[in-house]
Amino acid sequence: MYTLLVFGGGRQVDALLLSASAERFRVVIPGRPDTVEFQLIGGRWTSEGGERVEVGAILAGDVAYTSLVMGNTPGLMRAAV
Repeated sequence: MYTLLVFGGGRQVDALLLSASAERFRVVIPGRPDTVEFQLIGGRWTSEGGERVEVGAILAGDVAYTSLVMGNTPGLMRAAV
């Protein structure tokens, strides 16, 4: 699934969602050699290195799946198809 991540300073990055649950998700980001996993810590998506992101969009055919990933976390959810 296509995912738009918003990093600090508003930098937007396209990513491919590989797996997700209500507490974790793993993506591939172009230009990075490894996959990146984010965990929901204190209501914020945080990488193993402490980098925080917001999920700008998850484009999927199943809106219920998108809701499972986003849960009740605050975010910049712009689109879910």
